[in-house]
Amino acid sequence: MSTTSTVAPERSATVGADRFRSLDGLRGVAALVVLVHHTLLVTPAMSAVVMPGGEPPQPGSALWWLTYSPLKLTNAGPEAVVLFFVLSGFVLALPVLRGGFNWAAYFPRRVVRLMVPVAGAVALASLLILLHPQTLVPGASRWLDMASTPQLTWASVLSALDLLNGQYQIDNPLWSIQWEMIFSLALPVFGIIAIVVKRWWVVGIAACLVGVWIGALTGTASFLYLPVFMIGVLLAVGLEGVTKLIAVINAVRYSWLIWAAAVTAGLLLLIARWLVGPEAMAASWMPPLLTALIPVGALLIVVSALGSRLCGRILTLRPARFAGRISFSLYLVHVPLIVAIRHLMPDVSLGIFMLIVIPIALILATGFYYLVEAPAHVLSGRAGRWGARVLSGTPAAAASAPTQS
Repeated sequence: MSTTSTVAPERSATVGADRFRSLDGLRGVAALVVLVHHTLLVTPAMSAVVMPGGEPPQPGSALWWLTYSPLKLTNAGPEAVVLFFVLSGFVLALPVLRGGFNWAAYFPRRVVRLMVPVAGAVALASLLILLHPQTLVPGASRWLDMASTPQLTWASVLSALDLLNGQYQIDNPLWSIQWEMIFSLALPVFGIIAIVVKRWWVVGIAACLVGVWIGALTGTASFLYLPVFMIGVLLAVGLEGVTKLIAVINAVRYSWLIWAAAVTAGLLLLIARWLVGPEAMAASWMPPLLTALIPVGALLIVVSALGSRLCGRILTLRPARFAGRISFSLYLVHVPLIVAIRHLMPDVSLGIFMLIVIPIALILATGFYYLVEAPAHVLSGRAGRWGARVLSGTPAAAASAPTQS
């Protein structure tokens, strides 16, 4: 989930820079959903719902409504990560597809862009672990046990810094940054594939969905996640066609109804595996199928954010833009904070816990953004200029082409 600023393409009459800024707001909303998701998981009952082998909640209970109704949208954390992956594929591919892309500048810039905030988050998580012991408590949330670190070692710290094949217990969200790094390094391959299938990009998206289905069916992580990035890349390569479709829709008198239907369909597909209920999910063929629908929902939401005037206005409001700005920082620091505070306050009610944790997480993420992530932007720019100068002989100015993500 590392896409913290979108690339602003050339302005057009239908999909201009303001529409691409709406993706920042969308990212901010998704980051808040992930925060709520992990905050709820400190309770044994909610943890049991999302972890293998757990029991579903009592029908009609508050937990049941938060899990098996549209209220799931408030805490659909894994689904929000899929949305992040689609956004990453889309944003990173845009400058590549425009041509004249400087790969010598891109690789050092991208690695620094990811690694500096990750290193800061690992240092923060380690400090929180050292300040208060994270002793496992019988009967506590299974998720809390999984995310706790009873004994911090140098091996666990170094493993958390390994974004290719590490272990991320001290900061659980780093598992997805691993896939961001893998995709980032493999971007030339994704770009070549997208250019080859440009005329059939819709078919390519269908093939990616089959890949996700195979990944869910077999438990193969690379099939489960990498095709989701590819969907974003294919959306970028098909942006001209998408822009024309958006223009046609917005020319219709009641276009807002079409966009309302698209957003509703996207949101429902995003959480379809929860809406069908635990009984339907017990069928062996159902979970892989519904998992493959999650990227479809994410794609519809991204296109709606680009095309719908109402969505654009909402997602570019100041609070949404601010949430988007700090979204990567929030994603990196919130779980270590949640785990630390829960060990400090093991008996406080969930409602009080959320009232304490969520504001502190937002404040901490804001500080982390200005102290760590924003300087990382500057450092990554310098790394890109160094790469362009040393590796390709390109003048430094040419290396500053906007590829922030």
